[in-house]
Amino acid sequence: MRALFRRDPLGVAAVIIAICASGAAVLASPGAPAPIPAAKPVTNAASAELARCRSLGEAGGADAGCHAAWAESRRRFFGGGDPS
Repeated sequence: MRALFRRDPLGVAAVIIAICASGAAVLASPGAPAPIPAAKPVTNAASAELARCRSLGEAGGADAGCHAAWAESRRRFFGGGDPS
C-alpha cells in the first residue's frame, strides 16, 4: 500500500475525491416522495352546488343557482349578519 502512495498520489487523490463525491450525492438525494393525500369527497349540498357551478365554467355566471351558492359561500366565509 505504501508503494501505491509513492507511485501515484494523484490517482489516490482522485479515488478519495470520487468516494467523497459519491457519499455526498447519496446523502443529498431525496428519499421516497411523500404520499399525496386523497381529496375529500363532497359532503354537503352547498359544496356539491359549488362543485357543479365550477364545472359549468363561464356558464355558471348566468346560473341563478350558482349566484345563490356563491352568496351563501361568501356569507359563511365572512360571517353572517348585517355589518351595520
